[in-house]
Amino acid sequence: MWKNKWLTYLSLTLSTFTTLSAYGETLEVPRWFEIMYVDQQEAKQFGNDFDVSLTPGQHQIVLRFNKILRTGGDSEVFQSEPIVMDVEVTQGAYLQLKAPYISTSRQAEEYAAAPTFTLHDEASGREVSFQKRVLKEKSGLQNLRDYLVEVKQLNGTSDESNGPSAAPVRMETNPALGMLKFWYNRSDSATRKAMRIWIADSQYQADVSNIQLEMMLLWYKKADDGARKAFQVWLVNE
Repeated sequence: MWKNKWLTYLSLTLSTFTTLSAYGETLEVPRWFEIMYVDQQEAKQFGNDFDVSLTPGQHQIVLRFNKILRTGGDSEVFQSEPIVMDVEVTQGAYLQLKAPYISTSRQAEEYAAAPTFTLHDEASGREVSFQKRVLKEKSGLQNLRDYLVEVKQLNGTSDESNGPSAAPVRMETNPALGMLKFWYNRSDSATRKAMRIWIADSQYQADVSNIQLEMMLLWYKKADDGARKAFQVWLVNE
């Protein structure tokens, strides 16, 4: 009987060890959060950036609340300012960002203005401390901001010299056209193909589902005939 108890204990211990080891070092966020940068490198997972693999040690994650709410046939987009999170990742950690679920426009608007969340390590069962800073709000078209430069300035590591200021980025005269191009350039090949097909056939049901396609569809519907035609011409020449 002692032998059987020992084997049972050993089996449970190995099972627990295997489960925790399988976690690796990972940060997972809810679907209504966007991971923008990891250690000043852009997170290029095209709408599927709900988790990232990390290594043990200090990391800086830039993320933001990014929620699309649909009411009838209309869609509203709510975004917070980018949040710079500095966190120490221990070996084998599986970090989950815990945030409230948002279901109404009022909730989304209030949360985007002051997002709060906690960080939990599923591997150890403990809460994880972190430092959180928020980039300052700026006027103008938000998606044309150079967030990486702003993060570097926040860290005090900007590569910009003290020489003459660079010329401001020229904005599109039609904001819908500019946003269509922006989200198209951030999309992968499957998303771009889906958008092209949808333009030709608005009844088309795409196999892909991500923030890039959602935003292109949103801005295409907002665009006037001139902007839509200009975008179609741009696609042909792209």
